[in-house]
Amino acid sequence: MIKDVMVRLDGSAADEVRLSAVNDIADLFDSQVTGLFLNVMPLVVAPEDGVGAMAATELMEAAKEAGDKVEARLRERLNRLQKPVELRRFDILSDAAADVAAREARTSDTFVASRPNGAPHEPEHLIESVLFGSGRHLFLVPSRKLEKVIFERIVLAWNGSREAARALAEALPYLQKAKEVTVLVVDDEPPIELNATLGVDAVKHLKHHGINATLHRARMRDNDVGATLIAETRRLKADLLVMGAYGHSRVREWLLGGATYTLLLKAPVPLLIAH
Repeated sequence: MIKDVMVRLDGSAADEVRLSAVNDIADLFDSQVTGLFLNVMPLVVAPEDGVGAMAATELMEAAKEAGDKVEARLRERLNRLQKPVELRRFDILSDAAADVAAREARTSDTFVASRPNGAPHEPEHLIESVLFGSGRHLFLVPSRKLEKVIFERIVLAWNGSREAARALAEALPYLQKAKEVTVLVVDDEPPIELNATLGVDAVKHLKHHGINATLHRARMRDNDVGATLIAETRRLKADLLVMGAYGHSRVREWLLGGATYTLLLKAPVPLLIAH
């Protein structure tokens, strides 16, 4: 069950979108809500004494005071949820934000964040770090505020991989709340014998969990899996898309597969993603 929901908060207007989704999830599962506030401090290099040291101290104090004001607003906003809440604050340098977020997410059931959009206040690599480093799933919301996050129609993107299996397992609590679950398989050509039954076992597995899932196969459009998933998600009028994330690290740079990257940026509905 989803009993511990963590959400990244930064004091910006985007908090309202994330908290709206968190409120709906917490209502559905009767969850505790934990806000994660990463107060990014300035990188200051100055002499240990003299004018430079005084200026550096003033910069650090100003950053902490600004963080205090944001923290006070966040605590007030969390309390308005009228649920069990906690706020965790970390005063850190920007290059530590992603690692701290991944570490904190490991003791939550889900990590709610905005889809990455290149905004200047988004810590670099934070989403990728939580996705590949936390062992938990992410619940990513679009930048626009949704009327309500619902789970009536859920689409599970399935290709039989380990990553897809992880996403399925992480999504089970949501899938059990849905009225319609569709296992979506994208074929890049008329399926050969090996792939002709792809998805059937996933449907059987879900039925063993009491989930009445159906299998849907779609021909890949323009040699683009991501675009096909987006089109089928819209056509099926899904409320949530579940998928596995594909990628690997190289000298602390996350390299995402094409479909993963496309959905992270352009998913038309909330995205539950796991690795």
